[in-house]
Amino acid sequence: MSEASQNPPKSSSPILGCLLQALGAAAIVTAIVGCALYAYFELDSNYTDRADVSPERGRALIPPAATDITLDRHFPIDHEAWFTIEEKDLNAFFDEHYGRGRGQELDSYSERRPVSREKFEERYGSVGWAWHEGIVSYSYWARNGGGQTYIHDPSTGRTYHFSRYW
Repeated sequence: MSEASQNPPKSSSPILGCLLQALGAAAIVTAIVGCALYAYFELDSNYTDRADVSPERGRALIPPAATDITLDRHFPIDHEAWFTIEEKDLNAFFDEHYGRGRGQELDSYSERRPVSREKFEERYGSVGWAWHEGIVSYSYWARNGGGQTYIHDPSTGRTYHFSRYW
């Protein structure tokens, strides 16, 4: 047998081997941390009232009078929430949070818009929320580009909130 067939070729650089091992370990750690964050941020959390909602960023965008709250956080920049609230309390929150809180007067009730059946059924039909003529939407935008959309059924108080922030 020739000497070449008995001795396999040696790695050209032991540093390359160490580098590949380090990158592999980093990928595994990143995957574990990512899965942990996904589990934390993607789980629905249920709350009796706003005082129990965490994190603060989500709590600040849910009206104080809201009850029966489900918060679905999407890592890292937004959340969805379902809650129950009377429209007068919802409007009082909008007027304070999006109006006076920014140094402006706001009549949020006059800014509500009807929700079309097609858009409503496309987005909410799968969760069993039935459309009717009275359902309305409110939308507000932050100076940093974040947006808040609230879909509200005045007859039941059921409200859906989608928040995009960064």
